[in-house]
Amino acid sequence: MKTEYKLKHDGFRKVRGGSAKVLDIICAKCKNKVLVYQKDGLGFLHRCYLNRILEPEEYASLQSNPNMQDIKDIPALICKSCGTIIGTPIKHTDKRLAFILRPGFFIKKLHKSN
Repeated sequence: MKTEYKLKHDGFRKVRGGSAKVLDIICAKCKNKVLVYQKDGLGFLHRCYLNRILEPEEYASLQSNPNMQDIKDIPALICKSCGTIIGTPIKHTDKRLAFILRPGFFIKKLHKSN
């Protein structure tokens, strides 16, 4: 089931030109959808910030979880279907927590809403 998402408008999006799109991040090995992500601005997808993950709730809720304050607290981004590690947690230079994505281990597709 495809869903329409309310995009986040904040200073991070404004700095990147104000444009945003919703992407499905898919495991390259088994083609299972791993997460839905709001990509701000242009350019390649190198990392997924926790505050931009829209689903599944397991990853979307990491940003607001008080127990997730450091990268050691955050689990790796793993495909539930085949167990492939898609990304590892990092703290970016702007102090936001994110997953750095492993090139070749994921496919991104534009999310189509209903």
